[in-house]
Amino acid sequence: MCKLHIMLDLLDRLLDPLARLMISRGVLFPEFADRMKRSYLGAATHQITAEGHKTTDSRISILTGLQRRDIARLRAIEPNEQRPNPLARLVALWQTHPDFSHGGKALALDRSGSKRSFDALAKMVRRDVHPRTMLDSLEAAGTLGIDRNGRIHLEETSYQPLSGSEDQIAYLAANVGDHLCAATDNVVGNSPPRFERAVHYGGLTSDQIAELDADFRDAQMDILKRLNQKAAKMKHSASGSHRFRAGGYFYSNDGDPS
Repeated sequence: MCKLHIMLDLLDRLLDPLARLMISRGVLFPEFADRMKRSYLGAATHQITAEGHKTTDSRISILTGLQRRDIARLRAIEPNEQRPNPLARLVALWQTHPDFSHGGKALALDRSGSKRSFDALAKMVRRDVHPRTMLDSLEAAGTLGIDRNGRIHLEETSYQPLSGSEDQIAYLAANVGDHLCAATDNVVGNSPPRFERAVHYGGLTSDQIAELDADFRDAQMDILKRLNQKAAKMKHSASGSHRFRAGGYFYSNDGDPS
């Protein structure tokens, strides 16, 4: 077992940026604490079940330190349904569906009036959202552009939500959540181990950091494009119940002793 002070240091590293985000978005501590209680309840339930024991409020209380009245209340809360982002799916389909792409590259589209139009693509993703709403959102984010002839071009290979938007928060939850799940699986010894690697150096100049950042972005986009194309072909040929997420990050700051 890890010593308590090591786990508390881990909490500091994880919770400090999370606290900054919660305060910046007006989430009060009682709301945050209640969510943590729900997570503790879920983790304890999973562990007890995996060990083959009967799940009781008393056993959960011992594992988590939660009071039994809290456990009963938290059990009654229905989790929010997670829905995939339609704009991200639209951009992915634009680059992989044979009606809207060629050789892995998105084709220029008419606004409407044909099988190969933006409206047709948008309706493949969501019929309950007007195509113009999706068009405006993608244009505002710089993901697509419209030329003087009214043809619509994909400008970015992925949908990047506007800073501070609900879509961006959803991406943060999905990406960081899956990254942390992979790291946690490795720490608790699940097999096979997840791939999770990082390179870290200190004592560099800002120009050197910028050069490394550019190299990383180019290489990362190359592998993500290849995975996107391959996964799209696999999905068209067969269907299953498994999902995956692959990504990477590059972070730097001034004065970090690590």
